[in-house]
Amino acid sequence: MKDKLYLGWDIGGANTKVCVFDEDFKIINQHTKNIKVWSNFSEIRVFLKYISSFYSNFDVYNFITITAESCDNFKNRNLGMTEILSNCSNYIKGKTLFFTNNGKYVNYDTAIKSTEKLFSTNWILTSKFLNYKKNIDLIIDVGSTTTDIIFKDMNIENNINDHMRLTNKTLLYLGVVRTPLPMIADNIKYKGRDISLVNEVFATTGDIFNINNDIDFSDLDYLGSDNLQFTKENSFTRLARVIGLDYKDCQEKHLIDVANNFKNIFISKIIDNIRAIFSDNIDDFTISSIGEGRFIIKEMCKIYNINYTPIDNINYNSIVNVDKNKVYSNMTSALVVLNFIKNKNHV
Repeated sequence: MKDKLYLGWDIGGANTKVCVFDEDFKIINQHTKNIKVWSNFSEIRVFLKYISSFYSNFDVYNFITITAESCDNFKNRNLGMTEILSNCSNYIKGKTLFFTNNGKYVNYDTAIKSTEKLFSTNWILTSKFLNYKKNIDLIIDVGSTTTDIIFKDMNIENNINDHMRLTNKTLLYLGVVRTPLPMIADNIKYKGRDISLVNEVFATTGDIFNINNDIDFSDLDYLGSDNLQFTKENSFTRLARVIGLDYKDCQEKHLIDVANNFKNIFISKIIDNIRAIFSDNIDDFTISSIGEGRFIIKEMCKIYNINYTPIDNINYNSIVNVDKNKVYSNMTSALVVLNFIKNKNHV
């Protein structure tokens, strides 16, 4: 008899993440692949087949949450979800269930009939996780592309799609890798003067967090806006371009200041949304964070004197021989399994 494995999948537009649990529901492995669904959808198929082949000697149960349906290579979200579901059905081996926005897990035949129920559901998993935890009021999920602001007993129906979440300010299209810098500021201080930005995709937030040593890109497969790696020199070069300069070594100190200024703007945008949601009544809140940019929330809380609790302190699931940082950076791929188990479902 084959040993059981439980695989949690979060299929996003920029990253696909897989969290692997053994039959005792201990996390034993984690996979992440930077796949730009909008430019090369075939890479998804390759990755699905790779993971299924990697665990072919096990009895595998797959639990899937999806956000990639909104990529603009699809004419609309329904068509995007249909295409993704079809590929999951064809290339993922083992029993497969999809998480829906009403909290249920459904098979392919049910999912394909109501694709709209699967749109961008990963934040709902975080909401359910938060509702089980005491002494935490918000979890903020800062990813490569977006920031989800999730609070206790959040009304799912009032935030059922991206449009409603953007309206309610619970979704912010601001991430720590992919957001072009001219999308978060019109100008920036350089050598004490306000400089207008070049409105081109010359540099992204990944460059400022690379320069500030907040993200170690050495083990990540992201590329910058010029399709070059996130080395320090490449990030300085890209950042210089956005203020109309060609990078020279003598500019490094001033460009570090620019990166810090962008980082402060990034933080201010998140705190502005939180204050808008709660009408500035956040003095007694305790916040935690997940995602690749969870570090920025810890810094935000320190700046604004808000209580902060690391996700490590509230997640009691066993993680065996896996880098915990990778798990917490890709937490929703774990939550899609944990939520299934928490609700006493059986496979």
